Amino acid sequence: MPAVRAGDPSPDRPVVRLVTADDASRLCHALEPSERLRTRGDAVERGEAETAHDAAREAAIVTRYEVVVSAAGLAFAPYDGPERRLALAEPVQVPFAEGTARLWPTEERGLPVELDAAGARRVLEAQRVGALALALVFDLPDDAACGTGARGKKLTLGVEPVSWRWVEGDKVLARGGAGVDRPVLSVAQGAKPHVDVGEPISGPADAKKAVLARAADLEACYAEALKRDPGIDGVLVADLGGQRPAISADSVGDADLAACVAKALVPLAPAQGGKVAVPIRFELDPPGTVRAKPIP
Repeated sequence: MPAVRAGDPSPDRPVVRLVTADDASRLCHALEPSERLRTRGDAVERGEAETAHDAAREAAIVTRYEVVVSAAGLAFAPYDGPERRLALAEPVQVPFAEGTARLWPTEERGLPVELDAAGARRVLEAQRVGALALALVFDLPDDAACGTGARGKKLTLGVEPVSWRWVEGDKVLARGGAGVDRPVLSVAQGAKPHVDVGEPISGPADAKKAVLARAADLEACYAEALKRDPGIDGVLVADLGGQRPAISADSVGDADLAACVAKALVPLAPAQGGKVAVPIRFELDPPGTVRAKPIP
């Protein structure tokens, strides 16, 4: 049965970053089909263990993930001038989790980006000096399961790329996939960060005013995120209907920003009367942009 993804195929979903070998190991264990498990106990205990594992596997599959890795070991295909296309040479395997695991894209297999020859040279030069990194956001197919490499050591996992970007330090050199329409202009090039709180998607209109009261903390969260990626932007949807604020949708793709925003909204009293969802847009204005002050 296909996994049900909230908001699919929208890119606005929370993103979990995979960094360590333990991250990869936990994910691969969660993806293991329950029929391969060696559960212990009587028939009831084994059945309960398989049911719990199936629920954990479903949760793992519907989650969106991100890896940020050095591009030193990745090989590019020849640049396609007429198509303004730079892509990795296939077959592509992206090492992550301290080199203990590899991802292979099942779609957009070369992770192509569109840019002119000068832009392509900047990417290649950054790689030559060891400064280029690849940030890849991806989903998992419904039948996702980890395998092992040719020598039976490294974990391998087929993924469905959502968006990707080539970065050099604090500069985003190129974007592909769902992030291709984002401006490459960053704060390093003079863009001005702006946080905008929208009208509630659900719940009372006063919810916007409550979130606006936390504007200084939200701006501080954005400032920290821009230190990690000076070109970052997008929308988070804050869910204020539970005991603690949570992020129910995310097109930014920065787990630390989402956590910071949720923490900044903790002082707000839990909303009463069902679901309350407020969109918060984090965006970069070109130099010289003048915004009207919001009406309280």
